[in-house]
Amino acid sequence: MTKTHIPKTALVTGACALVSGATGFLGSRLSATLALRGYRVRALARPTSDLSRLSKLGVEIVLGDVNDRDSLARAAAGQRVVFHTAGKVADWGPAAEFMAVNRDGTANIIDACLRAGVAQLVHLSSLTVLGLPRDGRRVDEQSPYTAAPPDPYTQSKIAAEKLVRAAHGQQGLATTVIRPGVIWGAGDATIMPRIVALMRRGRMPCLGRGDNLLGLSHVDNLSLGCALAAENAAASGQIYHITDDELITLHQALTAIADAYHTARPQFHVPVRAVKAAAALVELAARLRGSSRPPAITRYGVRLLACHCRYDIGKARRELGYAPSVSFTEGIAKLEEV
Repeated sequence: MTKTHIPKTALVTGACALVSGATGFLGSRLSATLALRGYRVRALARPTSDLSRLSKLGVEIVLGDVNDRDSLARAAAGQRVVFHTAGKVADWGPAAEFMAVNRDGTANIIDACLRAGVAQLVHLSSLTVLGLPRDGRRVDEQSPYTAAPPDPYTQSKIAAEKLVRAAHGQQGLATTVIRPGVIWGAGDATIMPRIVALMRRGRMPCLGRGDNLLGLSHVDNLSLGCALAAENAAASGQIYHITDDELITLHQALTAIADAYHTARPQFHVPVRAVKAAAALVELAARLRGSSRPPAITRYGVRLLACHCRYDIGKARRELGYAPSVSFTEGIAKLEEV
């Protein structure tokens, strides 16, 4: 089992914290981090979810869903802080599903917090709300939302983030927005398996020259950033970028992943424009078939891997005392242990 990089001594004693999406990749790791920092963790999990990881943590489990307002009322009762990590994180699917879970589910979480008198809501957003630029620019918390988000995931995350920011100060609720980059690490069941599957079939190209800088957020670093946001008064009403803050190119990342999983490194480079065009055709074919499974490649996935910018985490360093605890090399080594 992967160990979480956290202090050995509890920093918080008995604070009640609810984690939505607690059976997910981030939610389960965050629950472990909070428990070991001294929180009394309540985990919100859907009845159909695998509860085995949570059961081992010894946290309180409440069955419910972000679109079930009664279950949210039960879950939020008596909590000081709510960490909202639940959401539809995917590069494929109907726009209505993204909005129902990410936007409407967030609205329900906010309502539950207000009704229960929760002191703070820490909301997990995404750096995709800034548009995944490819020009190498430095992006900070003052950067504007992308003007025309081309995919339903980004649209829904912008809508949800706006709701959270608007709720700050209502009935004494303090809100904090955390924007991670590409969340990665041992245990990821979303992005990593698809990349590795393509590698093993010899069909994973390196997009463009592969020298674009990725915005990566190791799950342990992100969990630490979330906890720090709940433990610092300065976080009230603020937005923070939480990444690994390392200069890692796409080529470096793909090479390291291939080595960790003992498969062939990408052997060819393909222009980004060509891969986007191919992804559009693959998506169209999937829609015509009525497929519910995500295609092997999607335009959003291409945009994510082709992104080239520097996400500035200076604000999180200054105000939260955040410093990444897991380096890229250490994170890759943990992949090899799984």
